[in-house]
Amino acid sequence: FFTGINFANMAKVLCEFSGVEHRIEPVATINQVPYYNDSKATNPESAIKALEAFDGHIILIAGGRDKNTDLTAFMQLATTKVDQLILMGEATERFKAAAQSQGIKNIYHVDNMKNAVKLAHESAKPPQMVLLSPACASYDMYKNYEARGKDFKKLVLELK
Repeated sequence: FFTGINFANMAKVLCEFSGVEHRIEPVATINQVPYYNDSKATNPESAIKALEAFDGHIILIAGGRDKNTDLTAFMQLATTKVDQLILMGEATERFKAAAQSQGIKNIYHVDNMKNAVKLAHESAKPPQMVLLSPACASYDMYKNYEARGKDFKKLVLELK
Protein backbone atom coordinates (compact mmCIF):
# COMPACT_ATOMS: atom_id res chain seq x y z
CA PHE A 1 0.00 0.00 0.00
CA PHE A 2 2.83 2.43 0.87
CA THR A 3 5.29 1.10 -1.69
CA GLY A 4 7.89 3.64 -2.75
CA ILE A 5 6.93 6.27 -0.19
CA ASN A 6 9.75 7.86 1.72
CA PHE A 7 8.26 8.41 5.19
CA ALA A 8 10.98 10.87 6.20
CA ASN A 9 10.10 13.07 3.21
CA MET A 10 6.40 12.73 3.94
CA ALA A 11 6.92 13.76 7.58
CA LYS A 12 9.00 16.75 6.48
CA VAL A 13 6.29 17.94 4.07
CA LEU A 14 3.58 17.54 6.71
CA CYS A 15 5.61 19.46 9.29
CA GLU A 16 6.26 22.29 6.84
CA PHE A 17 2.66 22.56 5.59
CA SER A 18 1.41 25.99 6.64
CA GLY A 19 -2.25 25.45 5.87
CA VAL A 20 -4.58 27.05 3.36
CA GLU A 21 -5.36 30.76 3.19
CA HIS A 22 -8.61 31.82 4.92
CA ARG A 23 -9.03 28.45 6.67
CA ILE A 24 -8.03 28.84 10.33
CA GLU A 25 -4.97 30.62 8.97
CA PRO A 26 -2.53 31.98 11.55
CA VAL A 27 -2.03 35.69 10.86
CA ALA A 28 0.10 37.08 13.69
CA THR A 29 0.69 36.99 17.42
CA ILE A 30 0.52 40.42 19.05
CA ASN A 31 1.16 40.89 22.76
CA GLN A 32 1.03 37.09 23.15
CA VAL A 33 -2.46 36.97 21.55
CA PRO A 34 -2.70 34.93 18.34
CA TYR A 35 -4.99 36.08 15.49
CA TYR A 36 -6.57 33.61 13.05
CA ASN A 37 -8.32 34.19 9.73
CA ASP A 38 -11.13 31.73 9.01
CA SER A 39 -13.03 33.90 6.54
CA LYS A 40 -13.91 30.77 4.53
CA ALA A 41 -16.34 29.83 7.33
CA THR A 42 -19.41 31.14 5.52
CA ASN A 43 -21.90 29.00 7.48
CA PRO A 44 -22.35 27.95 11.11
CA GLU A 45 -21.15 24.39 10.48
CA SER A 46 -17.77 25.67 9.26
CA ALA A 47 -17.50 28.12 12.15
CA ILE A 48 -18.25 25.27 14.57
CA LYS A 49 -15.23 23.38 13.20
CA ALA A 50 -13.06 26.44 13.83
CA LEU A 51 -14.32 26.79 17.41
CA GLU A 52 -13.68 23.08 17.99
CA ALA A 53 -10.05 23.55 16.88
CA PHE A 54 -9.28 25.65 19.97
CA ASP A 55 -9.54 25.04 23.71
CA GLY A 56 -11.46 28.26 24.35
CA HIS A 57 -10.83 31.85 25.40
CA ILE A 58 -11.81 32.99 21.91
CA ILE A 59 -12.67 36.51 20.92
CA LEU A 60 -14.86 35.69 17.94
CA ILE A 61 -15.58 38.07 15.07
CA ALA A 62 -18.68 36.86 13.24
CA GLY A 63 -21.50 38.06 11.02
CA GLY A 64 -22.01 39.27 7.50
CA ARG A 65 -24.72 38.46 4.97
CA ASP A 66 -27.21 36.28 6.80
CA LYS A 67 -28.04 32.94 5.19
CA ASN A 68 -30.82 32.39 7.75
CA THR A 69 -29.28 29.11 8.86
CA ASP A 70 -29.97 27.48 12.22
CA LEU A 71 -27.63 29.04 14.79
CA THR A 72 -28.50 26.81 17.76
CA ALA A 73 -25.52 24.43 17.69
CA PHE A 74 -23.11 27.26 16.82
CA MET A 75 -24.21 29.42 19.75
CA GLN A 76 -24.37 26.46 22.14
CA LEU A 77 -20.71 25.72 21.39
CA ALA A 78 -19.88 29.42 21.64
CA THR A 79 -21.09 29.41 25.26
CA THR A 80 -18.19 27.10 26.14
CA LYS A 81 -15.50 28.54 23.86
CA VAL A 82 -16.11 32.26 23.32
CA ASP A 83 -15.20 34.97 25.85
CA GLN A 84 -16.36 37.83 23.65
CA LEU A 85 -18.54 37.89 20.53
CA ILE A 86 -18.02 40.77 18.10
CA LEU A 87 -20.75 40.98 15.47
CA MET A 88 -20.90 42.94 12.25
CA GLY A 89 -22.93 43.01 9.06
CA GLU A 90 -26.53 42.30 8.16
CA ALA A 91 -26.75 39.24 10.42
CA THR A 92 -25.97 41.15 13.60
CA GLU A 93 -29.43 41.31 15.14
CA ARG A 94 -30.34 37.66 14.50
CA PHE A 95 -26.93 36.46 15.69
CA LYS A 96 -27.22 38.64 18.79
CA ALA A 97 -30.67 37.21 19.60
CA ALA A 98 -29.41 33.65 19.09
CA ALA A 99 -26.39 34.30 21.31
CA GLN A 100 -28.49 35.89 24.04
CA SER A 101 -30.93 32.95 23.95
CA GLN A 102 -27.99 30.69 24.88
CA GLY A 103 -26.87 32.99 27.70
CA ILE A 104 -23.91 34.63 25.96
CA LYS A 105 -23.32 37.99 27.60
CA ASN A 106 -20.22 39.69 26.11
CA ILE A 107 -21.71 40.67 22.75
CA TYR A 108 -20.60 43.75 20.84
CA HIS A 109 -21.71 45.29 17.54
CA VAL A 110 -19.35 47.10 15.19
CA ASP A 111 -19.88 48.68 11.80
CA ASN A 112 -16.87 47.29 9.96
CA MET A 113 -13.83 45.04 10.09
CA LYS A 114 -11.52 47.85 11.16
CA ASN A 115 -13.59 48.44 14.30
CA ALA A 116 -13.91 44.69 14.91
CA VAL A 117 -10.13 44.22 14.86
CA LYS A 118 -9.61 47.34 16.97
CA LEU A 119 -12.10 46.19 19.64
CA ALA A 120 -10.66 42.67 19.69
CA HIS A 121 -7.12 44.04 20.02
CA GLU A 122 -8.07 46.44 22.83
CA SER A 123 -9.69 43.71 24.91
CA ALA A 124 -7.63 40.58 24.13
CA LYS A 125 -5.31 39.32 26.86
CA PRO A 126 -3.42 35.99 27.03
CA PRO A 127 -4.56 33.20 27.00
CA GLN A 128 -7.24 34.61 24.69
CA MET A 129 -7.01 34.47 20.91
CA VAL A 130 -8.84 36.36 18.17
CA LEU A 131 -10.68 34.40 15.50
CA LEU A 132 -12.47 35.70 12.42
CA SER A 133 -14.93 32.90 11.67
CA PRO A 134 -18.03 34.71 10.39
CA ALA A 135 -20.55 31.87 9.89
CA CYS A 136 -21.96 34.11 7.13
CA ALA A 137 -21.40 35.14 3.55
CA SER A 138 -19.38 38.29 2.97
CA TYR A 139 -21.48 39.96 0.27
CA ASP A 140 -22.96 42.67 2.47
CA MET A 141 -19.51 44.27 2.91
CA TYR A 142 -17.07 42.50 0.57
CA LYS A 143 -16.83 41.05 -2.93
CA ASN A 144 -16.13 37.58 -1.48
CA TYR A 145 -14.74 35.75 1.56
CA GLU A 146 -11.19 36.15 0.22
CA ALA A 147 -11.49 39.96 0.22
CA ARG A 148 -12.90 39.82 3.76
CA GLY A 149 -10.02 37.62 4.94
CA LYS A 150 -7.40 39.80 3.27
CA ASP A 151 -8.87 42.90 4.93
CA PHE A 152 -8.78 41.18 8.33
CA LYS A 153 -5.14 40.15 7.81
CA LYS A 154 -4.13 43.63 6.65
CA LEU A 155 -5.74 45.24 9.69
CA VAL A 156 -4.17 42.74 12.09
CA LEU A 157 -0.72 43.22 10.58
CA GLU A 158 -1.11 46.99 10.92
CA LEU A 159 -1.42 46.48 14.70
CA LYS A 160 2.18 45.21 14.92
